Amino acid sequence: MAQKPAGLMKMLFRGARRHCPRCGSGKLFESWFKMKERCPGCDLQFEGPAEEGFFLGAFTVNFVVTSGLLLLTMFGYIVASAVGDPPNLVRWVVVAVLGSVLFPIFFYPFARSIWVAFELAMHNMDDSLKGRRGAQGHARGAGR
Repeated sequence: MAQKPAGLMKMLFRGARRHCPRCGSGKLFESWFKMKERCPGCDLQFEGPAEEGFFLGAFTVNFVVTSGLLLLTMFGYIVASAVGDPPNLVRWVVVAVLGSVLFPIFFYPFARSIWVAFELAMHNMDDSLKGRRGAQGHARGAGR
């Protein structure tokens, strides 16, 4: 009997922990920048051979989160300026630039696994899109 798919929030929480959004298994990455081709727990294929650009969504997740943090930094500077004496602008700019460069590198594997969760949630919502090959999935194109 097929296992009931996890809800969106559960899949996103698993992805945020760098775990498989479908089964919750860890160890999805061979290194910080290299994701395994398949989940070691449920055999979910993360990227198919014909899906060039699939992880552009992961880039978007990383970009949105990094941009949000940059906006929070700018907002912090504005609030600090409004509350008292203007803070040292150079210090805030250095923090913003370093954060904008270093945070995406740190967040990269999290963005990839979160994107897999989004993609899996989209596939679970639309039967015509199901088909990532794996122990609990269907053959690609079987639902068409």
